[in-house]
Amino acid sequence: MSLNTGTIRGMDRIALFFASGDSIYAGAGSLIVAASATPFLPRRSLTVLRNLALWLGAALIVMASPPFDWWIDGMLAAIFLFWIFSWSRFRSGSGASEGAGATTVLIAMLLIISLSELSHRRMPVVRGASGDHVVIIGDSISAGIGRSNAWPTLLERQTGIRLENLSVPGAGVTDAVAMAARVVPEDSMVVIEIGGNDFLSGVSSGEFSQKLDLLLSRLAAPSRLLVMFELPLLPNKVGYGIAQRRLAARYGVFLIPKHCFTDVLGSADATTDGLHLSDVGAQQMADLVQHVLAPVLKPAS
Repeated sequence: MSLNTGTIRGMDRIALFFASGDSIYAGAGSLIVAASATPFLPRRSLTVLRNLALWLGAALIVMASPPFDWWIDGMLAAIFLFWIFSWSRFRSGSGASEGAGATTVLIAMLLIISLSELSHRRMPVVRGASGDHVVIIGDSISAGIGRSNAWPTLLERQTGIRLENLSVPGAGVTDAVAMAARVVPEDSMVVIEIGGNDFLSGVSSGEFSQKLDLLLSRLAAPSRLLVMFELPLLPNKVGYGIAQRRLAARYGVFLIPKHCFTDVLGSADATTDGLHLSDVGAQQMADLVQHVLAPVLKPAS
């Protein structure tokens, strides 16, 4: 049995829903409802639905791959397990106050992590000196393949800025370090779109972090503005996101939230193969970057 195009696109949208991190809110909501309802459930009825909501919520949070520090993940897991233990004592006829307290702590933790992640999903407000020249460091998403116009080319046309696109198809963060050697002191704005090939080729999070640190250290300068696309994530690659956020904070890099990129990939006719951009997708990426850089862009004279 073969899958039709609609089915494949539906599967892609589900994958992008998780990779964008959007499922953390549905997961947190499901857990909050399940935890809040537990004390009021009859002993043997509705518990199946509660358990379904409980484990579905936990799975949605895990699949959202929020790039929290490991100690936050550990704390959330410990609170969740303690809540299960406390609820078991409550259902056996003891530990009512303990169960209520555990429920309060669990709900508070879920609200905290949801609000924390929400703060990383806002579009960055880019500040700095205005410039008319932008350098792009990236892979095939920015280099363009086949007949599609690369989004940097479209950005140059519609804004009138001067743009130097150093992107190379198949490039990883190691290649980006080499590209950085071509950035001169006069280049005041650099947009970085890199890491997808490292992600897909199995490069460890530790190695990616080390190379990204080297890349940003070579690009960072007091008079230079750096903007970087945040990578969509899966649970086994959360370390990539942790590295990006940690290093972005260290070097003063403006991060474009990962859901912005997945929004483009999930748009109708935006890709040629589910990943590489079509002309439609390239236009959307150009519009996105123009929106981010709008406060500091100055058309070339």
